[in-house]
Amino acid sequence: MTDRPVFYDAVSKWLHWFAAGLLIGGFLIAENTSHQFAEAAGYGFHVSSGLALLVLTAFRIYWRLIHAAPAYPANMKSIEKWAANSIKVLFYMLMVLIPLSGLAAHAVEFRSQVALFGVLPLPHMPVWLVPGDAEDIHELSSHLWLPLLAIHIIAAIWHHFVRRDDVLTRMLPDRQKRSHHRKGKGGGTP
Repeated sequence: MTDRPVFYDAVSKWLHWFAAGLLIGGFLIAENTSHQFAEAAGYGFHVSSGLALLVLTAFRIYWRLIHAAPAYPANMKSIEKWAANSIKVLFYMLMVLIPLSGLAAHAVEFRSQVALFGVLPLPHMPVWLVPGDAEDIHELSSHLWLPLLAIHIIAAIWHHFVRRDDVLTRMLPDRQKRSHHRKGKGGGTP
């Protein structure tokens, strides 16, 4: 049996919060940018944030495979663990599907060059590789994460204020340091 960490490591926390920022930021930019033409203000950043999210998600999956997540609290029921795992898997799927379908839709709809964060030009994607409904897939998938986010936030708050466990706090920045410092000099195990 392998030991599971008490808290998420610093890299996992950084990946979690940075992915959240990219997902939310990309969505907000898309909602406030005209997609009638690729030169619209914000469009390049929208595409760039989506591609950054795709790369970050790939690395995040890799990181999770080699670094165990903390165990769920002992008082969590099996159905709650299943629901939490299902939401995580759906988030990962969407964080791959949203950027890929967006890139495909861009290739079909605009066929223009976009530079990653205005610096690195992206290669053209051959249109024949793209399914015709890429824009529809992108539009639908880019709205499916909103209810997942709501459930995720509500569950974290519920765990913190009702269950009074560490599900929320173990993903917050510097939690590990404060907890270790507070447990202090007695050398007790967490």
